[in-house]
Amino acid sequence: MRQLRPRAADARGRTQLILVRPFNALAAAVVALCVAACSGVHIGMAHDTDTDAKPDTTDYGQVATLRAIGGSAISGKIRVIDRDSGANVLVSMMNVPPGDYRIAFHDTPNCSSPNGFSAGPAWAPAGNDPRKLVPIQHVNSEDRVELSLRVPGLRAKGAAGVAGHSVVVYAGPRVTDALPSVPNERMACGVFEPAHALAF
Repeated sequence: MRQLRPRAADARGRTQLILVRPFNALAAAVVALCVAACSGVHIGMAHDTDTDAKPDTTDYGQVATLRAIGGSAISGKIRVIDRDSGANVLVSMMNVPPGDYRIAFHDTPNCSSPNGFSAGPAWAPAGNDPRKLVPIQHVNSEDRVELSLRVPGLRAKGAAGVAGHSVVVYAGPRVTDALPSVPNERMACGVFEPAHALAF
């Protein structure tokens, strides 16, 4: 009987050992998987950073940086962003004289002349009056303009788009013609170019 007890104890110990070893192996495997998941390592799967980053295809519209003409001191930007069947026109200007003013888009992307003649005639998408496309605006004594206008039928690009055109700011309520070297109501001019994420 004395010899059987150690064997029984030994058998129980072996049984426990046989059960503990698979359990320890299973626990170790679970821990390894958890650590791998937490560390961002993907086992048997492609990682997101393995693929090339796709270029940003977001369209930020067209923006024109205004240049003072005709002796004015206006500076700022006008941005056109497509919205549904029209466009939002975002206007940010400084040093605007108090009173009425008008914004008009022009045919030629050129603001090199001192009186804005180089911008060519007023332009608008087909079926619109270029002299009345944007309503008359008013500035108070603060000489700063920050506004958003909804213009139906206008686009940033395409046949009805401002891309490849310019924009002119007029003193007073009328869009008038220009002649070379003759003073007129044009106060600022800008040529449209593609806008970027951080641009106005």
